[in-house]
Amino acid sequence: MAENDRLDDETLLKRMSWLNPWWKTRSVPAGLLKKFKRRDYSTLVRYMDEPLAHSILGARQVGKTTMMYQLIAEALSSGADPRRIVFLTLDGQGVAHNSESLLRMLELYANGVIREPLSALTKKVYVIINEAQLIKGWQIIVKRFFDQAWPVKFIVSGSSAAGMFAGSSEPLVGRIRHQTLAAASFAEYVMLKDGSYSGLLTSAGRGMRAGLDESVKAGSALPFYDSVKRASLSLATAKDHLLAHLADYMQYGGYPRVAGYDDPIEKAAAIKAYIDLSLHKDAIRAGSVKRPALLDQMFYYYAWKSPRTISRGKVSRNLGITRETVGVYSDILRLTFLVSYADFYTGRHSVRHRKDRKVYVNDVGVRNVAAMVAGTDPIDDPTEAGMMAETVAADHTRRLWQSLAPASAAPMPHFWHNGGGAEVDLVINLRRRPVPIEVKYRRHVEESDLKGLSRFSGKFDPPVALAVSRNESRLIGDRIVAVPMWLYLCMC
Repeated sequence: MAENDRLDDETLLKRMSWLNPWWKTRSVPAGLLKKFKRRDYSTLVRYMDEPLAHSILGARQVGKTTMMYQLIAEALSSGADPRRIVFLTLDGQGVAHNSESLLRMLELYANGVIREPLSALTKKVYVIINEAQLIKGWQIIVKRFFDQAWPVKFIVSGSSAAGMFAGSSEPLVGRIRHQTLAAASFAEYVMLKDGSYSGLLTSAGRGMRAGLDESVKAGSALPFYDSVKRASLSLATAKDHLLAHLADYMQYGGYPRVAGYDDPIEKAAAIKAYIDLSLHKDAIRAGSVKRPALLDQMFYYYAWKSPRTISRGKVSRNLGITRETVGVYSDILRLTFLVSYADFYTGRHSVRHRKDRKVYVNDVGVRNVAAMVAGTDPIDDPTEAGMMAETVAADHTRRLWQSLAPASAAPMPHFWHNGGGAEVDLVINLRRRPVPIEVKYRRHVEESDLKGLSRFSGKFDPPVALAVSRNESRLIGDRIVAVPMWLYLCMC
């Protein structure tokens, strides 16, 4: 922005005031809030009073901004002075997207709203910055405030991990806590549609997580199997309701706004808009994208492959690009939360990274729309049903792993095969023991259908193994617990 186009301080402060209506009304407008609160919300509330900055990362439209407004409302209800909460965005404010503009806005706020210099604040101030990846050098400002021990709590959001930390992530080491917000889980989706089942779902999920942890600790499948039976009984009256929602969730995923549409065409159109914005705005901002059309092509190719293994060489040949470009663009898709990659499971780290990886589109609705199978009835197409089921199960297994072992969980569960046709879809580590999970989305699962789990068990001796089926809940052999998909998803 040219110097003669610079907004004067009075105009900029008026724009900031418009973004912060609670300075006058003492409350967040109802239209900015949603009654339903994501499970991540309670975690963020716990950390509201610690000095560390907090980042909320995630794809666009997963609810980051809504959660920020909910946190503002929480602070107000806890007695915070409305004028000591400032919500900032540089997008559309008519200022350059750099740290100088951010500091200017903070100084205008301090001098014109709370009338205290930043260096002599008497009480805590909450500074909430939306889409911080748009602000070059924002990390330096946060570091300066933190190192000066000024009473400022920074909460920032971002739709691109690369954009958030490109070039200057080191200054924030030990000064910021990161939290990734995904699209709604199946249980959250049900609660969003109908809050009457919230208590039952929360209790059932907590019980099954505890049962799985106890099985790993005891080296026996029985504690987890017992917890599955108890959860199934507690949710018996809700089962038909949950199955109806599962059919919709497996096709259109968990984006909160999509859940508000009833028309499948509207759902698909909204998801397609998210894909286009993520690719053409967030992904391009995230890295060096010299050929945007190629990035589109790669994403749609990955959606068609998801969830299958890919090799950089094969992608390179199929798309007619170099292996280096495949690597760069694959990382951009990951850092904008569109896709994830799973490594081969082995105790030898070097072998794991020499193997091909599995690619997953993170949200099953995004995968289905991009692969042009949205609207396909999984009951009528067993192949698509299996792919949808594994996509959903992989996402929820990642959440489960992070819930039970947050310090050790990888970005995605691993997978395994022995080269002879025996495969395991998902593998997580709990208490330093592997837990294999096979997705068999069919009405009845026999032990003969689970040769991958059998071969894996013979090699790695897991304490318990899971077979995610369509309907069955039973103990198979001495260590495999069959869990119906609708119940497994309620674990997280």
